[in-house]
Amino acid sequence: MQIKELFTFLQTATSVSEIESALDTFEKTHGQLIQWVAVGDRENNVGTIEGSADPGRSIIERITNGIDAILEKEHDNHNGNPDCRTPREAAFAWLEVPLQGLSELSPTQRRGLAQQIRVILQAGDGKDARIIEIRDGGVGITPENMRSTILSLNESNKIQKHYVAGMYGQGGSSTFARSKYTLIASRNGTDPRVGFTLVRYMDLDPNSFKSGHYVYLTFNGSVLQIEEKIENFKAGTQVKHFGYDLSNYSSPVGPNSLYGLLNSILFDPILPIWLDNQIHNYRRVIKGSRNALNGAVDEGDEKSRGPELVHSSKMYYVSLGDWGSIGIEYWVLQKSEKENRNPIKAFVNSNKPIILTLNGQSHAEFSKLIVSKAADLPFLTQRFIGHIDCNKLTAQAKRALFVSNREDARSGALYDLIQQEFVKSLKSDDALTLLNNEARNENYHERDETAVQQMRKEVASILKIQGFEVTTATGGAKKGEKQQGEKTATSDSRHGYTKKTIDLKEPPTYIKILWKEDEEIPFYPGQRRHIRVETDANSTYHDPNNLETSKINIINSPGLLESCGSTPLQGGRMRIIYECPSNSIIGSKGIIRVELRRSGLPTLSDEHSVVLIEPPMSTDTNKHLSLPPFEVNPVSPEDDMWDTLNWPTDENEIASSAIQNDGMLRIYYSTAYPKFAEKLKAFERRDATLADVFTKKYEVWLVAHSLLLDHDKKNNDAGGSSSTSAGDPEQMEVVERKERCRIAIMSTIFAEREVTYLTMKPSDE
Repeated sequence: MQIKELFTFLQTATSVSEIESALDTFEKTHGQLIQWVAVGDRENNVGTIEGSADPGRSIIERITNGIDAILEKEHDNHNGNPDCRTPREAAFAWLEVPLQGLSELSPTQRRGLAQQIRVILQAGDGKDARIIEIRDGGVGITPENMRSTILSLNESNKIQKHYVAGMYGQGGSSTFARSKYTLIASRNGTDPRVGFTLVRYMDLDPNSFKSGHYVYLTFNGSVLQIEEKIENFKAGTQVKHFGYDLSNYSSPVGPNSLYGLLNSILFDPILPIWLDNQIHNYRRVIKGSRNALNGAVDEGDEKSRGPELVHSSKMYYVSLGDWGSIGIEYWVLQKSEKENRNPIKAFVNSNKPIILTLNGQSHAEFSKLIVSKAADLPFLTQRFIGHIDCNKLTAQAKRALFVSNREDARSGALYDLIQQEFVKSLKSDDALTLLNNEARNENYHERDETAVQQMRKEVASILKIQGFEVTTATGGAKKGEKQQGEKTATSDSRHGYTKKTIDLKEPPTYIKILWKEDEEIPFYPGQRRHIRVETDANSTYHDPNNLETSKINIINSPGLLESCGSTPLQGGRMRIIYECPSNSIIGSKGIIRVELRRSGLPTLSDEHSVVLIEPPMSTDTNKHLSLPPFEVNPVSPEDDMWDTLNWPTDENEIASSAIQNDGMLRIYYSTAYPKFAEKLKAFERRDATLADVFTKKYEVWLVAHSLLLDHDKKNNDAGGSSSTSAGDPEQMEVVERKERCRIAIMSTIFAEREVTYLTMKPSDE
């Protein structure tokens, strides 16, 4: 078998066994001219190549390389003009891709651009041994340069090329670990030669070596090469993986498919990708979940208008001081039908719905606990998606935050600061609070106030037996009353304004800072606040990402506060982020001011006084426990609240959840949890009254144990742990669920004993 015959055969091979048979014949034909050389010229290359944990993300690296190759070609075609400092700038300058993203293009434009980078999926030998090919029409590589580029490891060939995405990853070499064989072939421009090779894992003698290594095929000391007509192999690079493990992505569409993977990890890609799924017989444009959420629809998409949203916030940037700045945007999906319990799964990992991106690619995700607990929006968790754009962080910040395989972010000061800023953004958005309250109230169960007070007494008694000094917290209300601190659809008493639909006017007639007129806005050193502003100006009057064109001026209080950014103006509302420097003097006072310029008319303005106060003091809660207003709600698998709480479908895995929201502790318990359900049925067979007493006693014990569990968690946090950054949030949630299942078992036992005791006790009458 000659070199060209081998190349032709590899183009059409459909199984690993075919590759091995051809290689055997080729090696026998050429003997000592054939050598297998260590990838990266490193005998010990296993650690680097096998660094990625997810085969799906490894494929994304190959696609990122393809995008870079397209931009390299355009850079050469345009002689490097203009000087683009980011891949998105390059795509805008050389390929006319809008800076706002692919959603701004038409379906025809996206489809045309996508043909430059194709992902082809074939059946191969099964779902754990697919054939997956990435083919780009980019700059290509000469045979001489393949060794120092696509076959290298950790080389610096992109380190000064700001217009490509390479640098913050290991490149596509991690795909070698998921393939039995990888064909790499490339043509540079109009060069008549095509260079190619095969990469595989070579095992070594275990008596002499700790592990094998990854090697590539050479002929007479270099990669193989042939002369081929341009119509048979166009310029660019082909990487074809044989025996690739895609068992975790075997579905045709959805979160467990290659289609879903590409859209979620390539959350906001620089360029669209063309997916040719020959297993399930469809072809689609991959535009990224962000663009789908922003309304982009292509042929084959399920909904002709994109996903239904009830709320969204456009991208805006917030300064993080010396770290640079981050962009923030988010979406809340419409409540889905019963059969689709978790609508965000079509776009992101529902356990980690907050995506951190660089150059449009997901580099890390934040847990849903940021939404449910830190931002106090527990009833929106299964419908919320957030995006944090990290492109405007400084180079130092990017190195401090992201790991090289783009699969996670490093914990630390910057990580915590980004989380805190995102949470503050959510907490300051009234619409999110209103939506959360609406979702919470959909399944409200009216409670007997006398029964509630009796339950409170019983809970307090149990806690006192445990040695706690129980005090009664303020807040909480009956149905129809306003909870302490709760925002309603009509008012926000803290800031003294009525939320209404604003009648926008041209020219606008007012701008106002929303805070009580007779109350100074308090800040403490190091604090950030999102201050609300209202105006009847339309959205074109303020672009937070282009202050030169914005007609709204934000004026700080010199030496007292600094403006760190603002949200877009939507529906007459916006928010300004102010920060109080940590070295500010307590008691200082100043003014913040906003001005709205109108063409040919006087400038509109408003201002408000601010004052610096002492930071809040932490309290010792070791043996003090506050008994907050609470309600207990039974939930069955048929209830909508089961889906709202994002509970698992397995009834053995969930017993209860406790949510502290708007000054009220809400405990939801599963009526289907086996231990409770079995005992309840037994009492119902005996006596309906006993069953009711058993249920009430069970609820009392659930409340008491929930308060004790919450007390322990608060003490742990006070001791230095953080609910948002300490440990793995998903693992912490699993641990808590298991603990609540144990609590349910104990509560069942205690409630049963109490009922048994009552039935044995003589009547007082």
